[in-house]
Amino acid sequence: MNRWPLARCSLAFGPDTPWAAAITIPARNEAARIVPCLQAARTALRGCGGIVLVVNGSDDATFSRARDWFAATGTAGLLLDLAETPPGGVGAVRRQAVAASASRLTRQGVVLTTDADSRVFPDWLDVNLSELKQADLICGSVVPDSSEFARLPRIISQRGAAEGEYTALTLAIRALIDPLAHDPAPSGLGASGASLAFRMPLHADVGGIPALPNNEDRGFAETAEDRGWRVRHSHGVRVSTSCRLDGRAPGGMAEALAARISDPDPLVDSALEPAARTVLRARLRQVRRDRVVQFGPDSPLVTRIDRRLTELERIRMRLSDVERELPLLAAAVSAARADMERLTA
Repeated sequence: MNRWPLARCSLAFGPDTPWAAAITIPARNEAARIVPCLQAARTALRGCGGIVLVVNGSDDATFSRARDWFAATGTAGLLLDLAETPPGGVGAVRRQAVAASASRLTRQGVVLTTDADSRVFPDWLDVNLSELKQADLICGSVVPDSSEFARLPRIISQRGAAEGEYTALTLAIRALIDPLAHDPAPSGLGASGASLAFRMPLHADVGGIPALPNNEDRGFAETAEDRGWRVRHSHGVRVSTSCRLDGRAPGGMAEALAARISDPDPLVDSALEPAARTVLRARLRQVRRDRVVQFGPDSPLVTRIDRRLTELERIRMRLSDVERELPLLAAAVSAARADMERLTA
């Protein structure tokens, strides 16, 4: 059973008609950013659905500004105010927002998630709907707010170069070892709650968004993929997010940016691993995917591979590790590409 704190206030806006799409947003102390976020979401919706905003643990004007915006614009929506953030953090709040939207959606309604410090692009909903014709869970691209990024210290871009190259090589080795028709290159790494889109059958099958204080988005996408759902990374689905250094959730983008300034050897994206382990995990995932297609996600053969993947603990890397592993991963990509060329010659 889900144990959520009672809302000290819950308001509904707009006509009581079914929604074709619901944009769900968690917000904590976002008074300065919440109206631009809501306005961008309204533009993308084009009157085709509603917005569910769950304000939690806030002591600023986030709730009142959102309430006044809903009333002034006539936008369909649900507005909840939780006195505190649930123990599960942002994951628990996202989970509650999706649950609140369920009763308002049409049978084929789409749930979308974003963040209160982000602004979705005007075509965000349209592109997500198009992508959902080819996959079941759409992970959008999150780009930094250009004006805010320009004000950040240059060291962030300098340190990000090696990580960006390693990320590209990681995606390349995955595409060579485990190519996916529903998620072709250029793919993406992980998933961000700032831009996810799915329908309720997927949400129910994977047990919902996990109530975790961080990485709930990646956990959700990984479980969906494990269950055989098609996960697609789209560069056409775009969200602009803030480049602030004082984030609201632990382990988020703000914390990563701050570390790249102050830490002499910062941690890199948790999805990146040493070269040998990157290759091994890709091969295991490829075999697992074949077994799921043949025997289903709950078969003993799949369980055996899951055990191996669980035992293959992730090794969190720092920037110095990335720089050391770069030539090794580049060599692995070259070898995999050569093998592919021999097979297709």
